[in-house]
Amino acid sequence: MRTSFDALDLRIIRLLQSDARLSGAVIARRLGVSERTVRNRIDRLTQSDAIIPTVVINPKVFGYLTAVDVFCEVEVNLMEQASRALAALPEVNYVAYSTGDQDISIQALLESSDLVYDFVQKVARVPGVRRTRTVLVPRVIKDTYMWTPPAGDFQEYPGHLDPESADERPAL
Repeated sequence: MRTSFDALDLRIIRLLQSDARLSGAVIARRLGVSERTVRNRIDRLTQSDAIIPTVVINPKVFGYLTAVDVFCEVEVNLMEQASRALAALPEVNYVAYSTGDQDISIQALLESSDLVYDFVQKVARVPGVRRTRTVLVPRVIKDTYMWTPPAGDFQEYPGHLDPESADERPAL
């Protein structure tokens, strides 16, 4: 069942995406609502799993400057085993089942492009992986943590907030 959210929720989400350390008081001031309203909204968003408080790690600060997407063709009877083995590789930051020419999609973060070949060889040794296709990702423009549902997914807020206000969008 889909929980309903409104434009105030969207603006709170956008402010938290731009800086998760913002206090309820600062958010309330920026949006012209009470701090209690903001706290209640954040609690509801968290309890409904609409937002998940977490830490986003910047891989570049740790020296991981190269991202690669690897699309794996996998033996059907070994899909689960292969996906678990791929997820366990320390370089891998994303694993998903996919359709089309590949069965599992992964993304890995590496310190340099020189390490791509060795990493792909490691992936090829995972039981069940028959073939891989690798794409070097030279630059990420929008990462998954930057996504928000479209404004149309949010109901109107009685306070008439503009859900498209650009001042709360995270900078790219």
